[in-house]
Amino acid sequence: MKKISYIFFDLLTIAFLIGAYAIQYFTKKKLGMLRWVNYHNMQFQKNAVYGIVKYITVVVAIVLIVLIIAGYTKKKEMLGKIDLVMIMAMSVLGIVYLGITIFKSIETLAAYYFLMPLFGAATLMQIVRNGIAVGITKNEK
Repeated sequence: MKKISYIFFDLLTIAFLIGAYAIQYFTKKKLGMLRWVNYHNMQFQKNAVYGIVKYITVVVAIVLIVLIIAGYTKKKEMLGKIDLVMIMAMSVLGIVYLGITIFKSIETLAAYYFLMPLFGAATLMQIVRNGIAVGITKNEK
């Protein structure tokens, strides 16, 4: 059951990242998509809550990533090498999410408001996947 959930969360992560890539690709290549994105960006900018929520989600994601890494260091002997690789992937995804949230904006990334929820969902899927891996493992000494 644990492996099925790992595969499910990994596939969801890949799907969110492919969706983010597709939106960014078509925003750059198709003028109609760029117009549609710009129209919805104006609608998102009217909502002032979004600016606060994006920083709260980044802080929560970073705290959860740090907790999972701390749990991994305590249970390193019981977890496999694939868990280390997935925790490193989660950390990289979290850093990318943090970097895009802080250093990019609507001026530098046209599909910013569409990419941020997708990157956030991909990061969340990896947090849940690695949280399951670390949380289920019994600390036997």
